[in-house]
Amino acid sequence: MKTFNFPLALQRSRLLFRRASGTLALIILGTSASDALASCEYNINSDWGSGFVASVRVTNDTAGSVNSWQVQWQYSGDNRIVHHWSSDISGNNPYTASNAAWNGSLQPGQTAEFGFQGTASGPAEVPQVTGLLCDGGSSSGGSTSSSSSSSSSSSSSSSSSSSSSSSSSSSSSSSSGSSSSSGSSSGASAENLYSLAPFPIGVAVSAGYENRSFLSIAEKQTSIAQHFSQLTAGNIMKMSYLHPSENTYDFANADQMVNWAETNGIGIHGHTFIWHSDYQVPSWMQSYSGDFQAMLDDHVTTIADHFAGSVDSWDVVNEAIDENQSSCYRNSLFYQRAGAGYIANAFRAADAADPNADLYYNDYDTEGGNSNKLNCLLQIVDGLQADGVPIDGVGFQMHVQIDWPSTSQMRTAFQAIVDRGLKVKITELDVPVNNPYASTPFPQYTSYTTEVAALQKARYKSIVEAYLDVVPTNLRGGITVWGLWDGDSWLLDFSNRQGVDDWPLLFSGPANGPYEEKAAFDGVAEALLGQ
Repeated sequence: MKTFNFPLALQRSRLLFRRASGTLALIILGTSASDALASCEYNINSDWGSGFVASVRVTNDTAGSVNSWQVQWQYSGDNRIVHHWSSDISGNNPYTASNAAWNGSLQPGQTAEFGFQGTASGPAEVPQVTGLLCDGGSSSGGSTSSSSSSSSSSSSSSSSSSSSSSSSSSSSSSSSGSSSSSGSSSGASAENLYSLAPFPIGVAVSAGYENRSFLSIAEKQTSIAQHFSQLTAGNIMKMSYLHPSENTYDFANADQMVNWAETNGIGIHGHTFIWHSDYQVPSWMQSYSGDFQAMLDDHVTTIADHFAGSVDSWDVVNEAIDENQSSCYRNSLFYQRAGAGYIANAFRAADAADPNADLYYNDYDTEGGNSNKLNCLLQIVDGLQADGVPIDGVGFQMHVQIDWPSTSQMRTAFQAIVDRGLKVKITELDVPVNNPYASTPFPQYTSYTTEVAALQKARYKSIVEAYLDVVPTNLRGGITVWGLWDGDSWLLDFSNRQGVDDWPLLFSGPANGPYEEKAAFDGVAEALLGQ
């Protein structure tokens, strides 16, 4: 499994970090006035001896607009950059940073900020910098330079739109068609997103014989192995896939996925032992005439035992709540045949078969926007804890909107679970930009413009920030995004979104890759590093 020792040390040492600032010279390209100046500030945000996090703020302090920008610097010692976000950084000391596609345009008074993580062998260096058309700034290292360097290249942003099909199985979708000019971070990158967090950073995948299985697309495997430390099977570890008939379990496809993950040092979050959805409950189980609870316990036990030691955590029961029922329980087949006790029994069976796996209850709309559902969640969790049920945490699916619920509501929901001493895991995160439930006409956006990219980035960033602010280190079960690439998102086929383009995930690009990190990706990276 991937380890997180380095970021954990970073986090534990946060209070010891020293801050410094300096001056970075700037080259501004494509300005509306030839004498335009910008204020440029180089900040060392964190310094722990063997590495550092720094950021650069570029502020247009003129009366004219800036259409693109570029900065340069060089370290005199062994400081080197290993991750970066919100800009396109090239070179290997000296470094050149150009704006991302979504933050190159600066109106008077506007600021663009980008950041990077580096290695060092001692205190982080404040480099002597060179540049053109950059007004002065202070430097904690005592060095300010006005020497110039020039560049003839330009990196302008664009708001081109896409009109290609939204089908998740098409070879070209709107999510890939518009990204390179309007939505992607144009090279902005964290070298390994998972390394920025001391907890799992996961992604949901299609596998087995599913359409567009990640195991049949090499570029998917490359991006997943580079950026994620945990996989969740979107479908193939659900009931009908693993237990198709009463006396038959089919583990072949799931084992193939698990084996790939283990080979690549990636963990597995199991999803899910029990889910009510008719198409996922095998027909034999729907007509079962024997001891239903005993059969269900055996179902959980057999699967948990098979994957014991290979699965980090499980969604034991998924979506058992109906907040419109006085009991708070969904009137599912399981509730009808076994009563409310089936949930506690499932946790006990899973724990007995694999005591080392973390066990979660998982549901949607519990992140605060639906207060009745959150109240039902807490009622059920309190009952499980009172009965000594081995529940380790709560999974918040987080299929949220760009503007709903508020981050304040999310914080309240997270805090309620933290107060009960349980882990909090974001299990199915995606952020579409169009909201079919909003009061404004749907869709609100027909193309993935720089404006939309910035809104989505801010939303992803605020969600991760809320998670980090509220959930203490020991209760962070991780964050999983529900899919890798925009064009594969389940939302494109969701009933009230069919025929409407959207771009809900962290990556864009051609259908079969290479996949490009979007501004949303940068938002997650920045939040993980406190930028």
